[in-house]
Amino acid sequence: MKRPFVRLLSACCAALVCATAAADAAALTVYSVGPAPLIRRLAADFRQETGIEVDVFQGDTGQVLARLADKRVAPADVVILGSWDTALEMSRRGELLPYQPAGYEHIASAYRTPQFVAQGVATLALVWRIDSDTPRPEDWGDLAAPAYRDRIGTVDPAQSGSSLDLIAALDAQHGTDIWAMLAALRENGLTPSGSNAQAMDAVLKGGKAALFAVADHTALEDKAHGAPIEVIFPRSGTIATARPMMIMKQTREARDAKRFVDFVLSRKGQQDVADEFIIPARNDVAAERPGLDAIKLLPAPPAQAGKSGTSRDAVLKRFAALFSQ
Repeated sequence: MKRPFVRLLSACCAALVCATAAADAAALTVYSVGPAPLIRRLAADFRQETGIEVDVFQGDTGQVLARLADKRVAPADVVILGSWDTALEMSRRGELLPYQPAGYEHIASAYRTPQFVAQGVATLALVWRIDSDTPRPEDWGDLAAPAYRDRIGTVDPAQSGSSLDLIAALDAQHGTDIWAMLAALRENGLTPSGSNAQAMDAVLKGGKAALFAVADHTALEDKAHGAPIEVIFPRSGTIATARPMMIMKQTREARDAKRFVDFVLSRKGQQDVADEFIIPARNDVAAERPGLDAIKLLPAPPAQAGKSGTSRDAVLKRFAALFSQ
């Protein structure tokens, strides 16, 4: 008579064990800027290698930062951004968990800190539609020529951390001259439009002839898929934008978060990065696009270089004020 009760008790215990195991195997939550195919591939490859599920939120910098501030959603365990300066600010606020991942020694010192490391590196470039019946631009200011009137666009630095980094670097390098150039571009019809993907869409559909300051990997991928565009690195220089990857201090999945960062910096993970036309953070994994040694670079933005300078907030406010006139 006692056996059914024993069987029931055993079944309940087994169910409890399974529920506990499921709770222990909670999915890792990763917030990441684009490109979307990259974070999806990294999550899938990591799951295949480790069995750990990854919940991904992908958006532009503005969307990722807004989600980080939203207490109603699942908090991030790992965050990947497009702006090094934003990661520095988060580190200064004590929001990050220090970690030295596997492969750390293969990453240039400029792209690693005790709190975060680069996933990869990109630059900002001009994009020109070759069948647009406009001259090929060679530098940022060339887009102020009458031939481009009302046919030029750019990324909104409020949505793109790397775009804001470029404006800050140009401000530090050229001061008032950069704002005079931006004013001339505005008068020529330059319009900021959301994310890199949104800006590129206008060129791909033929609505714009050229773009000012787009993440190069986005355009290089479109070109590889047959888009009639050229990706042009400006004669006067651009910036290298490291994509910081960090573990949030409040994570409850620190072990799995560290495994994910290790995977992204493994040779397999870095090949995934290279396949999306981003320069791998590791110096022993080859890039599938022009490297930094082939591109003229401006000095790092002041915050990234550890120097004083116009704050990013001030640069963003000045840009917004200019383009709201």
